[in-house]
Amino acid sequence: MSSSTDSTLETLQVLGVKLHAVSMDQAVQRVLAMAREPGFHLVVTLGTEMVMRAQHDSEFRELVNQADLVVADGAGLLWAARRCGLSLPERVAGIDLVARLGEALAASGGSFFLLGAAPGVAEEAARTLGARFPGLRIAGVQDGFFREDEPVVQAVASSKATVLLTGLGSPRQEGWMRRHQERLGVGVGIGVGGSFDVLSGRKTRAPHWMIRLHLEWLFRLACEPSRLLRMMALPRFMGRVLGSGGRAVTRWGGNPAPGGSESR
Repeated sequence: MSSSTDSTLETLQVLGVKLHAVSMDQAVQRVLAMAREPGFHLVVTLGTEMVMRAQHDSEFRELVNQADLVVADGAGLLWAARRCGLSLPERVAGIDLVARLGEALAASGGSFFLLGAAPGVAEEAARTLGARFPGLRIAGVQDGFFREDEPVVQAVASSKATVLLTGLGSPRQEGWMRRHQERLGVGVGIGVGGSFDVLSGRKTRAPHWMIRLHLEWLFRLACEPSRLLRMMALPRFMGRVLGSGGRAVTRWGGNPAPGGSESR
């Protein structure tokens, strides 16, 4: 269930999907604060593809709308907010959030549990994080190719990790954490998609200039043409925004865009 985040941070809705208008600094501070609070807190790194999924997947939409922190991991979301007369401070990419949290947790003696990706990838990503942030503890790793949930839940719970990073792909990663939240024994779980592949060196991230110009999606498509079908979510999203009369993005509780999925 959602924490007090909604009452302390500006909250928007994009085509009926919740999104917090936070900077990277604010996101990091909020995650660290939630890690000290009782219970489990879900963090969603939201992209346009996930927003479009939420238009026809009501269960996924509800899951995101009940998350404790939803950050804008997609340049399309910043563009949409501007088109509708609102603003988001900056993109909060999942992989960058991991790095910032790694730095903060290293200073405080905190730890990560890495869950997801192909066998061996999480281990390589963990080694990279440990070398980059001396003092950061890796409480455990587990690839995403498991058949039974129970041993994984027990491994996470026994690790006493500060933050669970789950790279199972959306919506699997968010659904898995929500289903098992009561028994995971961690304060925060973050869906990080394919971040482990990049951290491990298995995949290359776009050059900084492309990231700065919001062209990371183009680099990923050039590297992985098979992503073309998935990438079609972006033009569909843009079409919905342009056809909304400026109402695709509103403040939380405001009127959704015409045709938006707002029934909750």
